[in-house]
Amino acid sequence: MLPLLLACLLAPLPSLGQDLTCPTGTSLKPHNFLVIGSSGGDSKAACENTALATVAGLAKGINAVELDISMSRDRVLFLWNDPNPLDPATTARSQGLFVNGVCWPRIRGLTSARGQVFTNVLENFGYVNSIGEDQEVVIPTLQEWMNQFANNDALKIIILDIKVEEVEQADYIVEHIMNTATPPLVSKLRLLSSSPDMAAALQTSLARAGWPKDIASRVLGGTIGTIHLGYESTSGYDPVERAVEDCYSLASVGQSVSSNGWREYQEIVRRMVATRDKQAAAGNKYIPVLAWRVNSVEKMAWLMCQGVDGVYTDEPRQLSVLAQRQQLGDIVCCDRDLKMDCLNNADGRITGQGCSSLGLSWHDQVTEPCPLLPFPLDFFNSGTQLTCRQSRFARPNHDAQCN
Repeated sequence: MLPLLLACLLAPLPSLGQDLTCPTGTSLKPHNFLVIGSSGGDSKAACENTALATVAGLAKGINAVELDISMSRDRVLFLWNDPNPLDPATTARSQGLFVNGVCWPRIRGLTSARGQVFTNVLENFGYVNSIGEDQEVVIPTLQEWMNQFANNDALKIIILDIKVEEVEQADYIVEHIMNTATPPLVSKLRLLSSSPDMAAALQTSLARAGWPKDIASRVLGGTIGTIHLGYESTSGYDPVERAVEDCYSLASVGQSVSSNGWREYQEIVRRMVATRDKQAAAGNKYIPVLAWRVNSVEKMAWLMCQGVDGVYTDEPRQLSVLAQRQQLGDIVCCDRDLKMDCLNNADGRITGQGCSSLGLSWHDQVTEPCPLLPFPLDFFNSGTQLTCRQSRFARPNHDAQCN
C-alpha cells in the first residue's frame, strides 16, 4: 500500500490545457456600431466607474461600456482608474486635469491599491467634486457591478481595462472574471491592458483555462502622454497589423498615440480601417477599430464616416443620436474635396495640422510635391500641395455631395 501511495505522490501532475493558437474568428463586420460609455457609462452625470454612471449611460443610449479595474492586496477586483497615488496621471487627475466627468479621484496617503486590503481602499479612495466636497460614493467591486449590469441586453460589449501590471496575477484575474461568467456573458467580455506583458499574460491565462486567448488585447494610448515622438513618427504605424500579429480581437486606440494632434490620428485611423477591410476581404478575422476618447460631435461624425466600429465617449447621448440617425438613414456620409494652393514646406499648415486646419471634419487626402515658381525656376518642385477631403453627415437627397 505504501509503495503505491508514494508512486502516486511522485507521479507527474497532469498539465493544464494551454492551446495558444490564435482563434480564427469571423470575417464579417459586427452589426452594431458601438457607443461605448467611457469609465462606467456617463461620468458627466455621476462619478466615473460607478453604478450610477452606468445607469445614466444606458439611459443615454450606450450599447457598450468600458470599466477601469484595479485590485487590492487581498485580490478584490474593483472599479477604479487610479490605483497608484504616485503615478503622474493620478496626481494630475486628482487636481482635475484630464478628468472629463463631474468627480475627481481623491486618495488619502501614498499607498497604492495593491498595498491595501479592500476595506482600507474603501476608506482611503473616493471622489470629490470640483470644489473638494466628498461625494460619499461607495466604490463598487467588479462582482457587484456584474451582478447588476452584466446580463443587461442593451450592453453588447463589456470592456474591462485592467490596471494591474503584475503578470503573476493574470491567472487569478482571468479565473475571477471568467469562471463566474455565463456563456452569453463571455461573448460580451473583452480584457484590455496598456502593458504588453500583462496583455500577453492574460492571453496565456485565458488559453490555460480553455478560453479564446484573443479575449485579451492591448489598449494603445494614454491619459496624458503619447507613445511616439516627433512629427510623422507614426508613419506606417498600424495597430490593426499589431492586433493580427499579437492575436487581439480588437484595436483600441486613443488619440494620444498621435504626436501631431488630430491630423496624425486621422492618418492612423484611416490606415487601420484599410488594413481591417483588407484582412476581412481575405477571409481573415474581422478586427473592430475602436477610437477613444472622443467628445466632439465633428470628430465623432468623421470617425463614423471613415468606418470605425465604435467610439469611447463621455458624451454618449450625442454619439447615440448620430448612430441611430445613421442607422435609420436620416443622415448619410458625404465627401467633398478641395485642392489647396502650392505651399512652402515651412508653412504652418504643412508642418502643423494640414487639412484639419480647415476644420475637424477635414483630412489630408493627397499630399504631393509642387512648384512654388514657374518652370524651370522651380525644377525640383520645392513646395507641397494638399488635396483635402471633408467627411461629414448630411441629409440624404439634400446635400449628400457636401455642396
